[in-house]
Amino acid sequence: MNMNIKTLLLLVGTLGILNSCKKDTIEPSPAPAPTPTPSYTVPATYNFTNVNYLGQTQRLDMVSEMKSYLNTGNTKGTVLSAQKLKDMYQNANAPFSNASLNTSGKDIRSKVFMLDQAIFETYMDNVAAASQSTVDGANGTAGVVVSSTDATKKYLCDANGVEWTQVIEKGLMGALMYYQSVAVYLDESKIGNGVDNSNVVSGQGTAMEHAWDEAFGYFGVPIDFPSVTTGIRFWGKYCNDRNTVLSTNAKIMNAFIKGRAAISAKDYASRDAQVGIVRAAWEQVIVATIISYVNSTKSKITDDAIRNHNLSEIKGFLMNLKYNPSKKISNAQLTQLDTALGTNYYTITIAQLDEIKNTLSTIYELDAVKNNL
Repeated sequence: MNMNIKTLLLLVGTLGILNSCKKDTIEPSPAPAPTPTPSYTVPATYNFTNVNYLGQTQRLDMVSEMKSYLNTGNTKGTVLSAQKLKDMYQNANAPFSNASLNTSGKDIRSKVFMLDQAIFETYMDNVAAASQSTVDGANGTAGVVVSSTDATKKYLCDANGVEWTQVIEKGLMGALMYYQSVAVYLDESKIGNGVDNSNVVSGQGTAMEHAWDEAFGYFGVPIDFPSVTTGIRFWGKYCNDRNTVLSTNAKIMNAFIKGRAAISAKDYASRDAQVGIVRAAWEQVIVATIISYVNSTKSKITDDAIRNHNLSEIKGFLMNLKYNPSKKISNAQLTQLDTALGTNYYTITIAQLDEIKNTLSTIYELDAVKNNL
């Protein structure tokens, strides 16, 4: 065969092989169509079937009784028992006047952020020790401090002016209520996609629905909040106090309602979005409350009782900020604020108060409203 013909045939064969290879090339599969968002109704209130957050309500009741007992120490000569407070904390030895709490099987201590469980018992020792005083409180002396501008306001303080009653109550609002809600029940381990959301338990829903309900239970509001504010307590009260400036009531409540409806409809993208809203808005309530107390303290800085009372609340609320897994503030900044607050409330200065206020307003973008809180 002529060499040119052979070469031509070889080229034709090679082209055929190449064309054949081209035809066998696997084209990429088209991207799957996005999962359509389920269609469902979001109710106007937290009115769902199979809801149960009794355990949360009982723990709020326990803290309420503890607070009432602590407040009796504001009368000079009333000695508080650290053991009784610890019994209330652990629900031991039937410490509550509401007998149903004693037999509830619930307690406060085991639900407090683990690393802070023991510190509250130290605070209980502190307040009991201060209540042993039989004289008026003053700088360097524990006792009941009476307001110089309103004799009805009087608070049991230690020698440094710390009102441990407020630190305990506000601290538990964070280490128990806020922590359990935003860091435990709204965590992926409780409401993530791997959690059962199919098997309904009568009276409490699926495991995912139930966890969401328990998170809501620690907010301390009725199911028709904010149109109804009767009975609000703890965080519900402070949220309502900040509402005029920050519109926090509807922001948090709507997120809780939408999140619960989304879980029932298996709309997990919306569920996750509501978690972010609850965490951010609740954190803002804490920060705005601290700033509000700073403003109040600055106007009453020479009134020992009111100043000490406010600063003790600030101490408790500052503790709260560390519990949010999505917090905007760093641990280093929290340490800075704790240092600015100091340990002797009789000697705090306007400059220290302004450092707390301005640091928080900058981090949380509240400069425009910080003087209105």
